[in-house]
Amino acid sequence: MSDIAADIWILTETHQQIPPGEEFSSVTSEDPDRESKPGERWTAIWSRFHLEPLSSFVSDNQRCTAAKISHPDFGEIVVYAMVLPWGGSTWRGIPSRGGAAFAAALAAYQCDWEQLQKAFPDAIHIVAGDFNQSLVSRHYYGSNRNRQVLEIAIDTCNMMTVTAGENDPVARDSSPNACIDHICISKQPGLDVYSSQRWPDLPKQDKRLSDHFGVVVELATITRS
Repeated sequence: MSDIAADIWILTETHQQIPPGEEFSSVTSEDPDRESKPGERWTAIWSRFHLEPLSSFVSDNQRCTAAKISHPDFGEIVVYAMVLPWGGSTWRGIPSRGGAAFAAALAAYQCDWEQLQKAFPDAIHIVAGDFNQSLVSRHYYGSNRNRQVLEIAIDTCNMMTVTAGENDPVARDSSPNACIDHICISKQPGLDVYSSQRWPDLPKQDKRLSDHFGVVVELATITRS
């Protein structure tokens, strides 16, 4: 994490006592909706810059969290962190079969994104976390049904998934693996994704640390002549 030196971190299946550095502050989801140890959280947002919690905009505070960050180069950034149901898991008693749990959770989270966009229309909006769905041309994880409702939700909210398709750094550099953790960013004039990469730089995950790769994107402002 020190080597990546990101300004903003979105961590999933994490712990309150895992900061990226001493200069970071955070917001986290509440106690998880599963058996857990003290301090364990589904999601956390860590920022190097001033961070304001936006928990009142989050409909599922056990799995999700949100914050507004004041960035010196990009201005206001609203971040929403989430963990969508995986294959075989329920959500609020809704079964997994046929993608029901995934669709129900996604519909609730999409309403949160829309409310945040209305409340902060001039901000850059980022939705990130464990989507439990691959977004490459071949099948890796998830289902066609879940992928369809996810892509519709992202498009409806005028966002782009910058870790999908050819921009998936895991599929690009550690095939046959692919991202199921994604970063979505609002489509805005003057904003571009400079690069995407996965870490650690290995052919497959180091499962002593995690069964997922880390994913990082670098944003840049576009200067027009």
